Amino acid sequence: MFVKKLQIRGYRSLRQLELELGQLNVICGPNGCGKSNLYKAVKLMHEASRGQLSAALAQEGGIQKALWAGEKRTGDSKMQLSAMLEDFDYEIQLGYEMSSLSNTLFSLDPSVKSESLWMTGHRRRPSSRLVERVNQTAKLTNFSGEQVRYPLSIAAHESIFGQLSEPHLYPEVSQLREVLQGWRFYHEFAVWPGSPLRLPQVGIRSPVLAHDGHNLAAAFQTINEIGNHELLHRVLSAAFPDSEFFVDASMGRFQIMMQRKGIFRPLEATELSDGTLRFLCLAVAMLSPRPPAFMAFNEPENSLHPSLMPALAMLLAETSRYSQLWVTSHSPELAALIRQHTEIRYFELKQQSGETVMAEDS
Repeated sequence: MFVKKLQIRGYRSLRQLELELGQLNVICGPNGCGKSNLYKAVKLMHEASRGQLSAALAQEGGIQKALWAGEKRTGDSKMQLSAMLEDFDYEIQLGYEMSSLSNTLFSLDPSVKSESLWMTGHRRRPSSRLVERVNQTAKLTNFSGEQVRYPLSIAAHESIFGQLSEPHLYPEVSQLREVLQGWRFYHEFAVWPGSPLRLPQVGIRSPVLAHDGHNLAAAFQTINEIGNHELLHRVLSAAFPDSEFFVDASMGRFQIMMQRKGIFRPLEATELSDGTLRFLCLAVAMLSPRPPAFMAFNEPENSLHPSLMPALAMLLAETSRYSQLWVTSHSPELAALIRQHTEIRYFELKQQSGETVMAEDS
């Protein structure tokens, strides 16, 4: 389901930012401008759909650390995340509980102040509202089209998606949950020495690469058997001339291998460079036999040699035929290379007085 628009307010350096998305979106800007904050804000909606809102914010130091940290204005005590998709328009507002006013030590947990869901195409009118949550109470439109009050109290620290489990009663809520849960995010791959990615492991069919790439060998072989293996090896040949990649499965233990011209034995994963393994992870993630509706990559060019940029650009362009892509990058050159293959929606960010804003020429 295509994401048409994102609105972020009150998250870290993002006091107020709105983006209208295309099929392939590239977000560039210098270090410290807020690219990663924007990536994390989008990922937070995905985590909310999985019932992991509190856990995701805890990794950032709690809700108070994730809120807008600049000069306060009216309404700046809340965070708002909003996504307009083809069929649904979703919004969640988060704040925090004041420990002096509540009998709890969990003051770094988020408190959902409101959560709403509308049908797209009807504006945000009461007649098109599917979910209206205020604090711990909610009204929902059921399968018969009637607006009913949810009979239970909603936990303050989690999204409604992590708590409602009645798809037969609230099918639209269930549908959007499945959409948001299906989004994929790739930021860091486990390419360091001794990581599972570099070691032989039991292989099972893996149409989706894990977020850290630990099942690389199994996911690679899955593409070989049921995916677009011709494109995978064409991309790898462009990136690594005179080299071939394959999976060794001795005794059922899968390991990615590289055969290079002039070297008389295959190189094991433990011998490959971080950049080589990272590119392999990117290729296998993007060419999944089960492509998601939306896929995000945070700085995919990190640790890659400049000679790999044309192959990465071709890979991103090809992947955008099947999935809507979100790419944050330090490299305007990567954006230019992608444009040689397909159209992109380009956003350039900058920081102005501590606030992430759009550059005037983007």
